[in-house]
Amino acid sequence: MDNTTILFVDDELSILSTLKRLLRREPYDILTAESGQQGLDILAENSVNIVISDMRMPHMSGAEFLHQVKQHYPHTKRIIMSGYADIEAVVDAVNKGGICHFISKPWDNDELKTIICDLVADKQNQESQQIQTLQTIIREQQQEINSLKSALK
Repeated sequence: MDNTTILFVDDELSILSTLKRLLRREPYDILTAESGQQGLDILAENSVNIVISDMRMPHMSGAEFLHQVKQHYPHTKRIIMSGYADIEAVVDAVNKGGICHFISKPWDNDELKTIICDLVADKQNQESQQIQTLQTIIREQQQEINSLKSALK
């Protein structure tokens, strides 16, 4: 299974630096973007499993950014972070961006790590189930091939 790639999008460099430092010992590939547009550019060139975006950014809000992520990369898990308790904006992000988690700033490091770990575990479980399904299909097709070979003899 491939490494998990996480993209953090925030217009504050200090926050991006803190998040990278927080996860530096974890088995993740970390990418960062300072704007929604830069995040979209990174997504166009990289396979990203989880996107964690700030809510309030200039030019493109987190909700708008995650809405585009949902449209173009529907299998990428989406999380929004915000230091503002604007319930309308959060509802907008949930509805438009299909986010799976909302994290308040300042965040709890352990909670953030747990959320990411749970998403990674879900991804690995889905991949494992897909592999099992494919193996079953292959076995069934091999049995059918063997039956056809026997019938031809």
